[in-house]
Amino acid sequence: MSNPLSAMVEVKYDEPELLQTFLPHGPMLQVHRILSIEHDLILAERRVSEEDWFFPVHFPKDPIFPGSLLIEGAGQVVAMWGWNAGLRGKPRLVKTSAEFRNPVFPQDQLLTYAGRVKKRNNICIGTVEITVKDRPIGTISATIVVLKD
Repeated sequence: MSNPLSAMVEVKYDEPELLQTFLPHGPMLQVHRILSIEHDLILAERRVSEEDWFFPVHFPKDPIFPGSLLIEGAGQVVAMWGWNAGLRGKPRLVKTSAEFRNPVFPQDQLLTYAGRVKKRNNICIGTVEITVKDRPIGTISATIVVLKD
């Protein structure tokens, strides 16, 4: 997937708006901004800081961003695409696969999630490319089911 950063538009959802959706709060929120959603594309960001709670405990002498949280972030991106498409309820990550190419370090500052998503009824199926600047981090496929409240 080509990097849609060059076609970036205004921020669609910032952190206060994200907290009004069905995404988790606190340290489990893995997306800090949704930059754009157009058709089947979504572009999002997450700030990275040496102060993030997981760096001191995830390989303390060689801290890297946990892959499980990268997967969670990709799932949140796909879920937000579904939210924007009108799905409301309880999102559940039901299927995922991940391929990682490079680690994310505390000094990396910003992750970019670029996803392509399809919807069938209450199911969203997405592929999300994660990058830090031009460095590819990984590709995550995520299937989200949104259960009705």
